[in-house]
Amino acid sequence: MANGTPILFRVGWFSMMIIVGLLLAGCDGTVRQISKPAESSPVVQTESREKHADHTYGFTVKYYQKEYALLTDDPHQATTQPPAVQRVYFQRKDISTGQVAGHEPPGLTISVFELPPGRLLGEWLDSSGLLPPGSEITSVRLTGVKEGLRVTQPQRPAPNEFVYLATDQYVYALVPYGAKGGKMLRSFRLLPDSTRAHMRH
Repeated sequence: MANGTPILFRVGWFSMMIIVGLLLAGCDGTVRQISKPAESSPVVQTESREKHADHTYGFTVKYYQKEYALLTDDPHQATTQPPAVQRVYFQRKDISTGQVAGHEPPGLTISVFELPPGRLLGEWLDSSGLLPPGSEITSVRLTGVKEGLRVTQPQRPAPNEFVYLATDQYVYALVPYGAKGGKMLRSFRLLPDSTRAHMRH
């Protein structure tokens, strides 16, 4: 009896190791299964994007130059309220040259506004009529930005997401539309002060 105890103990221990091994193998298979989609999406990662840099107003953004055209508005012709000092937008090439160019929202619109000295971003948006009732507001962070707010208006059709980024001098308003518009939005960056050529008034 005394000699049989260690054998039973060893058999029980060996069985437990087999069970633990099977459980770990199952977990390992689950991890591989979750990570598999990321490995099978090289097409998205290899899509060619070109960087557009505006050294006057200090920002860069990447866009899909094969599919989208970079269009600009004359600052003096801007129809936005308050008036924008700069406005660029990225429209699909097959739409930008067609008859519906003015009816289809661009993939991304970037408008630049002058921010009065000492004004907070929220106050400026409210006084400019850019915070309609029912708006959902969340904070946004980006290097070089003093204040950032994301304003979503669920009650209106897309595009209904607006990102406002404020520095001491400007407010950058970004309006994405569609999946690629969202990717272009996420590529937006402010240029370091040393590479900017702001016009001083």
